[in-house]
Amino acid sequence: MRWLPLSAATVAALGTLAVHELQLGAEIEDRAHALESIAAEAAARIDGEAHAAVTSAQDPAFAEIRHVLRDTLDRHEVRSPIYTLRPVGDATQFVVMTNETPFVGDPYVIRDEMRPVLVDGALGRTGIYGDDHGRWISGYAPIRRADGSVEALVEVDEPAGPFLTRRVMGVAYASFAALGGYVLTALAGWVSRLGVVRGLRALVVGRLATRIGVGGAIAVVLAVGVMAYIDHRDAELRLADTIRARLLVTAKLTVPSVAAADIRAVDTSRSPDDPAFGRLVGALRQAQERAGITTPVYILSTTGNLAHFVAMTNETPFVGDPLALRAAHKQSFQDATAGAEGPYTDAHGTWVSAWAPVVDEAGVVGLVQFDEDVSSLLADLREDDLRRAMGAILGVAVAFVAAAVLARGVARPIAEVADTARDIGEGRFEAALPEDREDEVGDLSRAVNRMARGLRERERLRDMFGRYMTRQVADRLLGSESIDVKGELREITVVLSDIRGYTAITEKLGAAEVVALLNEYFAILVDEVVKEDGVIDKFMGDAMLCWFGAPVPQADHAERAVRAAAAIQKRLAAWNAERAARGLPAVHTGVGIASGEVVVGNIGSPQKLEYTAIGDAVNLASRLCSKADGGQVLATGHVRARGGGDWVQVGAVPVKGVREPVDVWRLGL
Repeated sequence: MRWLPLSAATVAALGTLAVHELQLGAEIEDRAHALESIAAEAAARIDGEAHAAVTSAQDPAFAEIRHVLRDTLDRHEVRSPIYTLRPVGDATQFVVMTNETPFVGDPYVIRDEMRPVLVDGALGRTGIYGDDHGRWISGYAPIRRADGSVEALVEVDEPAGPFLTRRVMGVAYASFAALGGYVLTALAGWVSRLGVVRGLRALVVGRLATRIGVGGAIAVVLAVGVMAYIDHRDAELRLADTIRARLLVTAKLTVPSVAAADIRAVDTSRSPDDPAFGRLVGALRQAQERAGITTPVYILSTTGNLAHFVAMTNETPFVGDPLALRAAHKQSFQDATAGAEGPYTDAHGTWVSAWAPVVDEAGVVGLVQFDEDVSSLLADLREDDLRRAMGAILGVAVAFVAAAVLARGVARPIAEVADTARDIGEGRFEAALPEDREDEVGDLSRAVNRMARGLRERERLRDMFGRYMTRQVADRLLGSESIDVKGELREITVVLSDIRGYTAITEKLGAAEVVALLNEYFAILVDEVVKEDGVIDKFMGDAMLCWFGAPVPQADHAERAVRAAAAIQKRLAAWNAERAARGLPAVHTGVGIASGEVVVGNIGSPQKLEYTAIGDAVNLASRLCSKADGGQVLATGHVRARGGGDWVQVGAVPVKGVREPVDVWRLGL
């Protein structure tokens, strides 16, 4: 059976990995479908004849189509360039792209997922795939001519880095599942070989080994965790410093190509139609292309305590739109110094930013700012952390094995402890060990002595609990050293149930069958009463008496009683349906509910006590129960007013033992 833990570990790992891969595959498919929709939106706005006329970046149709692609890129916040591909033989060539430096006519492969798009005009998408530039998820849509034929396709890509990180996390989850499966199966096999009693005794003796093993495992986890955290923080800081420095240099190199006069002109006109705006955007896009940055680059100016946009590489301009003036920007406007910050997170991602001032004789007229989304880079760092975590798991396993071997040698001197534990296991709770040792054996001896005292206390409590039937009563007595026979006046809600036609149901059953029937029936009732923290007073043949509001006070005792009664009838209806399917007779019960002041307490003698309730509410609940048909819940008007629920008035009903007729209501189920 040594192969069983390994088999369990394998099944746990493969099952976890399979579930994770299914979930991840669904998420990848959803994202690819979204990219497919974005591509379809862009393709629908492109004229096929105009696209067919594009042979170079100087063609007028090139600028029109690129505007459509850039507008799509901005509106959907796509982080990678969007482009169109025209089929040429068994390959394709780039036609229009959002990149600032065009590469019209450059060849590109045809992936299998593109062929239905180009041949049949269908939409298409690709899961994770790789090329010379990285790993991607893509969506495709056809560009059609007026006659319906396909001229080209639009491709929208997204980096697959976050999904690849999730895949590595799946391996980590599978590793944890394998470890858990192995340990649990090994423990189960160990207990099954030794038997429950010997297994428990072995666990007692092995506590020292467990402590050493857990201590060693915790030490490894802490050591690896601290080192991983320090290394992660150091790598994150170094990454941020590198990106900030690169963006800062890029911003400073861009400043000479930006004319301060153009910034002032656009700042005055606030119009993207201003020729100065076009010159600023051209300079920014050239810098963006040289730096290989796909996120927008922009120029900021300031008015009072607010900053605003002057020029930007976005296809849809938003000149003059305000934004908060951050402290670092304010300092650069005041001191004419370049600056950088990040990583910081906003609604669009995690960023590092850098900027440099454009200055004329009057001072700073604007800041040229570059941003870079570092989400994928940080995801790569987290992927490294996951690899370290898997190494930590291996370290924990090694540490645990080593600690177990060491603990066996340490545990040999504790035979006396084992003998005492055996005596305690056989019920001799007076057994005790000397507590004068200060080493691990001494700690174990004191623990065994505490266990013996606890077992003696448990026996005392068990004797006390044997006189009561409910958890609430037992809880009230846990802190008491003695039992009194005093009662107290409490307002409670009493519920009494009784089976209808009990004799007819049971007269053909044997004794064992009757007991089984009642046990199954009362299990339903008790379960619903306990859910509402009710007290089961007693079982009287086929009847059950319970109440709410004592010994623990409950302001909503009437509501609890009504909910419990309704739940009982619903559960019994379902149970009767099952019995009917098996050809067994239905068991219907009537329920009566009444509220009022009663005396609750310990009734009997110090030798035998019963915690019960005495009063008119108990008698009235019994009378109402006797008048309720099977499946009905009858209650007084007082219960109906305080208990909630939907009720139907039965009317004033004479009740034995009560002088005036009782206002009776039936609960709607």
